[in-house]
Amino acid sequence: MKLLLTCTAGLEGAVALELKELNYKIISSTSGRILIDAEVKDVPELNLLLRSAERVLWLIVEHEVKTFDELFEVTYNTDWKSIIDKDGLIVVSDIVTRNSVVSAKGAIASVVKAAIYKKLSPMYLSSKRKEKIYPIRIIIKNNVLQIFLDTTGKNGLNKRGYRKKASKAPLRETIAAGLVILSRWKKEIPLIDPFCGSGTILIEAALLSNKMLPGLRRDFVSQNWSVFKESWNKTREILRVSYCQQYSGQDIRGYDIDKKVLNVANENARNAGVDFIRFFQSSFDNIPGRDDNVYIITNPPYGSRLQLEPGFIKRLNILWKKFPEAKIYILSPEKDFEKKLGIRATKKFRFQNSGLWIWYYMFY
Repeated sequence: MKLLLTCTAGLEGAVALELKELNYKIISSTSGRILIDAEVKDVPELNLLLRSAERVLWLIVEHEVKTFDELFEVTYNTDWKSIIDKDGLIVVSDIVTRNSVVSAKGAIASVVKAAIYKKLSPMYLSSKRKEKIYPIRIIIKNNVLQIFLDTTGKNGLNKRGYRKKASKAPLRETIAAGLVILSRWKKEIPLIDPFCGSGTILIEAALLSNKMLPGLRRDFVSQNWSVFKESWNKTREILRVSYCQQYSGQDIRGYDIDKKVLNVANENARNAGVDFIRFFQSSFDNIPGRDDNVYIITNPPYGSRLQLEPGFIKRLNILWKKFPEAKIYILSPEKDFEKKLGIRATKKFRFQNSGLWIWYYMFY
């Protein structure tokens, strides 16, 4: 089978690094989408293991269509009976069309569902109870139809289950994990976040370095589908044994000026099983410095929800004075961040966060 892994646009590199580590072959990569060759067992494995991807989609149909009749025929000619259980409920969860003759989304959804229902009948009609959800995602781009089954479900992979509360402008868990992955931080090196907020970056770093499964505490829509059920049971148990390690001797520290948000960070860390992370109340310019090799990965306040004082970015260069041997990674929407800071980044790239393009500035 082929699986499509979706992610935040701009963070494909993080997902690619994870896949390389797991020995998967990438077929293609575009903005926010990575296509791979896979097997049935890989569906639960990727849902449980991936940290920077958002969803795992199973590519069921790929064919050119230029009319609604062709859309119906191509969909109908797929072996849906071997995929969907008789107590399954088909839900079209998303439709994307671009540069295609067939583009009316409402009609597309109706035609696709009608074709699937006809193929499944009378098996589908024989069961009145529809207990299993089958979310379908449809893409028609340049007249090429792709129909996917979303094996992840209503909640994306960012919903780890540990974050009951969040700070005012929280970073999504998958994005935080992606930033840590791209920094190449290793657990032997101290890690500091001077603007830790509710602790997401540090928690994701601790989960990653300790091989703790990000998806272990949650359910996935495909785990009860007959086509995957046996594989889900086996894979979950295998990964539970081989990945759930913990190493509490790491030096991971978070600082924030807001005492209330630090209480949230501590609670989130406990929920995630990484309560060895230490959180301290302090402004970033009062953090105690150190001369050894450290990593700083941080998401300073920005945007309309968090007002900044004039000269804030310039003040950030105190981090280089306090941590002269540090590798520093900072998020900012500011295009002229380096100019205001007075220090040129080694590397930088953009990604989208809640509809806003953000720069990831890497100083190493």
